Amino acid sequence: MALAAVMIFALAACGSPQSSSPAPVSSAAPASSSAASSEASESSEASESSEAPASSSAPAAATPAPSVGSAPAAEKAVDGTLTLSMANIAVEINGASVPMPYNLKALEAAGVPADEARSEIELAAGDFFSANLYLDENEDYLLIPAYYNGSDASVSITEAEAEEITMTTYADEPEDQGVSILGVKFGMARSEVFALLGEPDYNDGDYCEWHIELPEDNYEGTLSMYFTGDADDAGASQVDLTVFPK
Repeated sequence: MALAAVMIFALAACGSPQSSSPAPVSSAAPASSSAASSEASESSEASESSEAPASSSAPAAATPAPSVGSAPAAEKAVDGTLTLSMANIAVEINGASVPMPYNLKALEAAGVPADEARSEIELAAGDFFSANLYLDENEDYLLIPAYYNGSDASVSITEAEAEEITMTTYADEPEDQGVSILGVKFGMARSEVFALLGEPDYNDGDYCEWHIELPEDNYEGTLSMYFTGDADDAGASQVDLTVFPK
């Protein structure tokens, strides 16, 4: 009996490693969890990848750059008429030329003081808007492009086009502000203007007017000018340039 008891004890000892070995289900569970985690990660990455293009913004439109250098000089008037090209009617600002239609951003790029509030102006179809661009801190000197929206939809003033522009001052004795139209600057003497452009079509002393022809572009218009008086040394205080298709 003692021998039988020893044999039974030995058999029990041999069976204990089998009972302590891990079950197949418990060893498979972590693998299943890892696969699920991997799939979730791949799904998240794919979602982020597909959404990325939608969240990227389109590149901003480039600001029109003014051309460097002076606008070409105009030929003198014949019988009160100035025969010009589009290059002649560029506005010169501190040595940079801004051609018609005098884009607002191009004027600012050339040196006209910028104002963020202007970019909020919207023009409805058919709207006409004259923007006052002050050239000095005291607001005595202005450049005024007149923008018109000829399209069927509203547009930002930064996209509108101008075929009319005015430089004017309230100063009694105008001074050069680095801005000119057809070579005429603030304060230029009346005699110097006539020497530059020729005799006007209409002359009322302190107010003069020239007819404009742009034959290459099928445009015409007027150049009008006010002076501080009717004397030869009176200074130019306002220059208005307007052109339009024939």
